[in-house]
Amino acid sequence: MSLSSNILQQIEYPAINQSMENHLIEFIMYCSCIPGAQASRHVDHIAAITGIPQPSLNVVMRANLDEQTILTRIEEIMLPFKDRRVPMLWWIFPDTRPLKLGEYLIQSGLLASGIEPGMAIELDQLPTDVIYPAGFSIEEVASDESLQEWISVSAQAFGGETATIDPNYIRFERCLGWGKKLPYRRFLGRLNGKGVATSSIFLSTEVVGLYSVGTLPEIRRQGIGSIMSIEPLSVARALGYNISVLQASPAGYNVYRQIGFRECCRIQHYIWAPGEETDS
Repeated sequence: MSLSSNILQQIEYPAINQSMENHLIEFIMYCSCIPGAQASRHVDHIAAITGIPQPSLNVVMRANLDEQTILTRIEEIMLPFKDRRVPMLWWIFPDTRPLKLGEYLIQSGLLASGIEPGMAIELDQLPTDVIYPAGFSIEEVASDESLQEWISVSAQAFGGETATIDPNYIRFERCLGWGKKLPYRRFLGRLNGKGVATSSIFLSTEVVGLYSVGTLPEIRRQGIGSIMSIEPLSVARALGYNISVLQASPAGYNVYRQIGFRECCRIQHYIWAPGEETDS
């Protein structure tokens, strides 16, 4: 893939927060290339529905709603999600308007589901003294067979079971493809030949995003999560990227800080799922 001329050069405010939101929009639009997905840009919001029953893959972003008609407008925006009965997230970044949007979303039946730190790092600050545990190696997913293993390891790393992986999710990951010419690239960590860790990067117009960093419970606290973050970002740096961004889970926050990520903003999200509406 060719490198954009809009690559962000350094972390500055508010540009980094805007680039983080731009990146997430670009990523969800890329995910919406699968059959049956709907993605649309409107004057007052952006919406994407992949149809996969995972909230982070069905989203509303960049809302800028008129407060005079906001409850009616929220109802209109939510209608496609409700018609398809897919769980969804409504993301609120620092530039989202109105400032009280979260209160209106709760009135409209959504639930506050958390606040995640948005974090960033200048890639020339990545650690260079990476020491692999004995028997550990990283490979990029380059075939359907390694993709299947990546999906299985990722599911286990995030508390799931291989037997319960939704076949639609497997088809979704296949639709996204693999290979060094694509913007979405996955990495599989092996310990003595066994898949034990995952991560992925998405190379967007301005920054590179880090995703799916997970390790199997039995091999944690060996620095493997850090390695699975640093090595893919080193690939992005070699391609000409300067900045990486991510949304940190509580479990990953300290790991990312240790390798140089710094918090830039707080990102709120509100969830709706079939059968989980609140009383408005």
